[in-house]
Amino acid sequence: MNQEVGQVSPPAAEKARSRFSRSLWMIEEIEHTLQLVPDEANRYYSLALIHIMRGHFNDAVKSLEKAVEANPEHVNAHWLLGEIHFKLGQYDKAAKALEFVLRCEPDNLTALTWLSLAYHCLGYKGKAAAAQSILQTLAPDLIVSQTNR
Repeated sequence: MNQEVGQVSPPAAEKARSRFSRSLWMIEEIEHTLQLVPDEANRYYSLALIHIMRGHFNDAVKSLEKAVEANPEHVNAHWLLGEIHFKLGQYDKAAKALEFVLRCEPDNLTALTWLSLAYHCLGYKGKAAAAQSILQTLAPDLIVSQTNR
């Protein structure tokens, strides 16, 4: 029997649903287990990762904010907040979170790159240029200047 391209046979579709259902069950089990973690900041950070896997970014932000509230020095929570806010187009919030990351880890090239982009999106050309200058100093081979093209 000839099937059209893109059409999934009923047994294959049922198998895929079964795997998806199992994946959701495993995520729910992990989420339940995380409720037992005594460190509140790490628990909320881990829950945020689960929310991200599910595509629930607003829930992830809420969990990350709770992680930061429980431990204001939780660099990974600030980093993830910065990344999510950036991807949601909330560049001011992204910049604030990434600035914290860079105060703790001044040579974090990825955070510096994202911060530079956030500044650029906010129209802070001077701050964006300053961040690019730091990047150029820390990793001269990373930045390709206009004159090298």
